[in-house]
Amino acid sequence: MSDLVISELTAASLTGTGVFDVLMQAVKTHLDGEFTKGRIKGPEYSTVYLGSLDLAMQTGLAFLLQKRKNDLEAQLIEKQIELTNQQTLNAVTEGLVLVAQECKLKAEFDLTQAQALKTNEELALLAQKVATERAQVTALGVDDDSVIGRQKALYLAQTNGFTRDAEQKAAKLMADTWSVRRTTDEATVADTTNLLNDATVGRAITKLLAGVGA
Repeated sequence: MSDLVISELTAASLTGTGVFDVLMQAVKTHLDGEFTKGRIKGPEYSTVYLGSLDLAMQTGLAFLLQKRKNDLEAQLIEKQIELTNQQTLNAVTEGLVLVAQECKLKAEFDLTQAQALKTNEELALLAQKVATERAQVTALGVDDDSVIGRQKALYLAQTNGFTRDAEQKAAKLMADTWSVRRTTDEATVADTTNLLNDATVGRAITKLLAGVGA
């Protein structure tokens, strides 16, 4: 806001547009009217005129000062509004930043949780692989109904089957040998030397029956 200039108060002319000029024009118009009507005499005219001149000057200055004061107050209010708006904008911006940071933290937390879950799943899978590999060499910790358990049961049954087959073949071989030799040579005896005696053959038969669960 610029400082007061004299032209706002007066143009130093009877027809000026300054505040003092306009006030004096109004005062003179009223004084002339009163003088014409005879309400103000000659000596009184000069006294009233001088008093009105002083009052118009004071009123003009007060008017301009008040106008400047009002302008300054309006400018101050405008600046305060701008400051408040800026503070509000800053608060909103900070709020958005905080929301963005919160979203980022939540996303990082979710990612960490997902990574932890993936790690746990990988550890569980690794533990299962270890158990599977261990099951290849030991029966400990293997469920009988699992694939490995059933495979082991099958291998064991096959092994037992081979054993039983060998036992049966051995027993049949012994029995066939005894039958052939006895048929061709009635002098052949079954004793503990050739293990074709009744006791030995009986043990073989007993073993065979035990193997097949009889």
